Amino acid sequence: MQGQMAKHKINYNESIEVLRLNPGASLEEIKDAYRRLAKQYHPDIYQLDNGEKFKEISSAYYFLKKHPHPPIQHQKEAHYGNSTNDYKDRRQAYYNRQKAKREQEAAQKEEMFDWLFVKLRLLVLVILIFNCLLIIDYIIPSMSEEVKIAKIKTVNAVSRYPSQRSEKSYKLELDNGISFKIAKQKTGIIDINEAVVLNRSRIFREVAFIKNKSGDHTIYNEYGLFRIFGFLIPVSIILIIAYQNFIKNNDYKLTIFLIFLIIFIFQLVLVF
Repeated sequence: MQGQMAKHKINYNESIEVLRLNPGASLEEIKDAYRRLAKQYHPDIYQLDNGEKFKEISSAYYFLKKHPHPPIQHQKEAHYGNSTNDYKDRRQAYYNRQKAKREQEAAQKEEMFDWLFVKLRLLVLVILIFNCLLIIDYIIPSMSEEVKIAKIKTVNAVSRYPSQRSEKSYKLELDNGISFKIAKQKTGIIDINEAVVLNRSRIFREVAFIKNKSGDHTIYNEYGLFRIFGFLIPVSIILIIAYQNFIKNNDYKLTIFLIFLIIFIFQLVLVF
């Protein structure tokens, strides 16, 4: 029987058909079918074909016992392998092109930012040095000089709320050419041609205040860089440090630069 089985080559579909099963039958179903058919076609019972049917059933059973699972995947690949592989290849090629395009754009953008930040390096250094000088100018003792009040004039009229009367703003002009704004309530304590002491910083000559010689009255520069806008100095330095050391995202880095650049321009307007 073993010699006959060796000569008879059989595949899965033929074996399933011999055992009268459906493709995908379990091993238990295969065993049950074999027992049933082997009993029915045993040579002692079925003597019409000299045991050929029994041998065929036995060959099918031994094949399915070793190969119980249908080769569905192989059949599918045989039918659809070429078209599926072509589609996958085209799709992968498309993804690769898109990925390469994105990487190229990112590289170009990175190169542009690198070029820009190199060009801005000197300007950033200038802004940092300028703000450091402002801090030094604020810390060191101020300088004093005797001047006379040349003019007191109204520069504009503003109203904070529509229901309120307009509040006048005044500019104080000194005989040395310096001028600065003062509050309305301060105009009554000084006179034109009155000698006063002017106090201002040593580096940028920023006006801090004036006072009469007796020291009874002091009038501050209401819109001075150090008095009202002094907070811009530490803000600028903090932004520059973050820009130089902590911000890695180029978009955020450029935004930070624009912010402290605007602050720098505003400081220049106030100082000069």
